[in-house]
Amino acid sequence: MCADAPVQGGAHEALPPDCRTETLGVAFFDLSRIAEWSSSDEDTRIAVFFQRFYQLAAEHIEGAGGRIVKLMGDAGLAVFPPERAEDVVFALAELGPRARDCAREFGLDTYLNTNVHVGPVLAGSFGPAGSERFDVIGKTVNVAARLGRRGLTLSPQAFRCLSAEGRERFQKIRRPVTYRMRG
Repeated sequence: MCADAPVQGGAHEALPPDCRTETLGVAFFDLSRIAEWSSSDEDTRIAVFFQRFYQLAAEHIEGAGGRIVKLMGDAGLAVFPPERAEDVVFALAELGPRARDCAREFGLDTYLNTNVHVGPVLAGSFGPAGSERFDVIGKTVNVAARLGRRGLTLSPQAFRCLSAEGRERFQKIRRPVTYRMRG
């Protein structure tokens, strides 16, 4: 399924040597209403919550065959092979209520919004010399970031990676076409 090819030549020479074009699932996730809470609560308490949230995210995503690319406060970016889409999508579906329960322990009412798209990305060790880290770049990442729905939202490309049984758990939303987890 992956168009796993090194990127070489011309203007591409400035890219990292391990940079490859791959077809991956890309998931953006973020917690709602964190800014209002974090501006009025103690920094240490917020950091403890984020550490617990990061652990939950890792357990769910990595346990399903995905990889967390980065965590940024109340948000994160993860990737996965398309053949693991069903496992990762439903792990993300389980992460939502678990993250909400965790937040409630801290007195915060929040919900997890997650957008998932599948397509080609440039993947490799990006960054300044000595500080490189794995990242993914490209239109696929931007599409995932802009799906912009509440709850768990899939692009048509991500939806098509699910089994018939998995697809039954989503409803089609128009303009743009996306699929939202039912109930």
